[in-house]
Amino acid sequence: MDLNIDPKAMRLIEMVCVLSISLLIASVMGCIADESDSSLKSNPDIPKTMLPDGFKLLAALPEMDSSVNMTEYITKFYGEKKIEPLEISVGIYQWEAKDGMTYDAKITYIRLPDEEQALAAIDNFRSQGDYVRQLSRGLDIFGNATVNGHDALEIRHIRNSKSYKYIYLWNNVNVVVLAEGNNDRDQSLQLAAATGL
Repeated sequence: MDLNIDPKAMRLIEMVCVLSISLLIASVMGCIADESDSSLKSNPDIPKTMLPDGFKLLAALPEMDSSVNMTEYITKFYGEKKIEPLEISVGIYQWEAKDGMTYDAKITYIRLPDEEQALAAIDNFRSQGDYVRQLSRGLDIFGNATVNGHDALEIRHIRNSKSYKYIYLWNNVNVVVLAEGNNDRDQSLQLAAATGL
């Protein structure tokens, strides 16, 4: 079988193949670039189901009430370092203890322009006046924890001389997550983990 192909036709076939391969590589690189841009474009959903035992969702804001001023929920994140929140979401929960007592709990998401501002928001929260005063009195209120593979700040938030609650604070790239639990460390960690972040 004689396969004599015109050299001009062969060159055209080669050019088409090279162009096709180039386009394929460019599209793959575009997909990789999209995946490597790990900044979250919007806040994740507030956990509503699959909550730890005893926790019940009361409200997801602003989803359930768009008239709420969401900046009122994040005043403790403002401070020495400048932040410009892009989106705020808050889940308000009730936790009923085995003794019948109920406690409030919250999950707050703050999406910021970049990870640098997310870390600034965490620093501002950690530096709030109440915590500075408690540390100056020698109270051991800060610790470390791991939530969904992220290093998190654990805060034993003292409400009064007989009451405290566990708070977990961390960031997932440009989203700050604040999980305000109750006085049970395990239950509070489970609530924080329910974010999936």
